[in-house]
Amino acid sequence: MNQLLFRFECLDGTYDFEAQFEENGLHYEIQSTIPELESLSGTLDETETFLKQLELAQIEKWERNYPAEGTPIEDAVKWQVKLVRDGKEYVTSGEESYEPYCYEYLIRALMCCDGKAEYFLI
Repeated sequence: MNQLLFRFECLDGTYDFEAQFEENGLHYEIQSTIPELESLSGTLDETETFLKQLELAQIEKWERNYPAEGTPIEDAVKWQVKLVRDGKEYVTSGEESYEPYCYEYLIRALMCCDGKAEYFLI
């Protein structure tokens, strides 16, 4: 089973997205304490758009860490991603404004399950 985990932490709260997926379906759960975002769970039967955006994100090529330059800020916005696909695991993390190339495609994949995930593009 393939899996995507996305965690976002900011002063407003946390957002945890977890999806188990295959070509023919996806089940997701979202836990959020950020006021603008809801906790949700559901299933996508049509995963084509999700998988295409995930492919465009190229998470497999991301660095392990995208830290802020200089001294890390204690209350900075932080994100973490873990992708398990075809038996391989990719883990990466970073801080606000230090995001890998193609990060927006990851967010577009999340938006297939949670339309309000565009919050993470701001």
